[in-house]
Amino acid sequence: MSYNYGGSSSIFQPHKLHDLKFYYFHRRKNCWKHHKIQRETEQRPRHHELLIITWNLDFMGRRVNERTIGAIDHLSKVVLKGSSPPPCVLLLQEVHDKALNVLLAHPWIQSHFFVVPIDSLKWPNTTYGNVTLIERSVSIQEAGILHYEPTTQMFRNALVTNIRLAPLEPELCEGRRDLTIRIVNTHLESLMQGRAAEYRAAQLAICVELLQMEDPAAYGGIIGGDFNAIDKDSAKQIREHGLVDPGEPSEFADPKKSHTWGFHETRPPKFPTCRMDKIVFTPRGEFTVDPPVIFGQDAKTEEDEWVSDHYGLLTKLSV
Repeated sequence: MSYNYGGSSSIFQPHKLHDLKFYYFHRRKNCWKHHKIQRETEQRPRHHELLIITWNLDFMGRRVNERTIGAIDHLSKVVLKGSSPPPCVLLLQEVHDKALNVLLAHPWIQSHFFVVPIDSLKWPNTTYGNVTLIERSVSIQEAGILHYEPTTQMFRNALVTNIRLAPLEPELCEGRRDLTIRIVNTHLESLMQGRAAEYRAAQLAICVELLQMEDPAAYGGIIGGDFNAIDKDSAKQIREHGLVDPGEPSEFADPKKSHTWGFHETRPPKFPTCRMDKIVFTPRGEFTVDPPVIFGQDAKTEEDEWVSDHYGLLTKLSV
């Protein structure tokens, strides 16, 4: 597969976390508005657990708008079925800039989610990028983006959001009743050409650094997204950074059942199916992440096209 990423129009300094704003849809004004973060005393966290979802939506496939609608419909009607979604965070990668407008126009998104960012100018490349959506009952704190340049040739980035949770049993969390959890939505370098493996490793290391917050309320962190985990030492890198991969198959399991990419190839595949996508976390106290469930195996558009070349992952975070 050939990749045409265009050029970067970003004015953001690379390898630095730049602040972003959360947005919500203002029904009366019929537009997306900047959400002003309230003082912590006015927005006590309500939840001790929430769902984390990651899904790469394939910006290079045909009919990107129709596929994006298909993906949102699958999330709302199959994965998170119900009149309203539960507390959750959606980590999307490879959102096409045209599809971003489709996503923001979807009634389910407008009714239930904070979104960051809402325009492609924040991405390293304005053609495609990552988007994080947070269900509006979740207490949000801050957001930012870090561009991986110069350790990328594909304009990849880390999209960071901090949320606040209320532990079920504070005495098991050092007596804290208000915990900050950092969630990194990333898309690591693709393919094997050139320095791709070197860049992937460097990008993962940057994500790990991003989890090391100075905030005294910080308690844990998650990295989710398309890890492009095609290197022989991909799993070893996760462990060496002190992260836990709840989706890593045991030595007795069929590894293919954990694979998330390569099942929809119609031409002879260049790569075998593999476990491209992951959700990993920092182990600490009662902060836990369940083994992820794979979804999207049957996700198609009304035109009977696959929504994405990736399956998605869903897990539950608890404190």
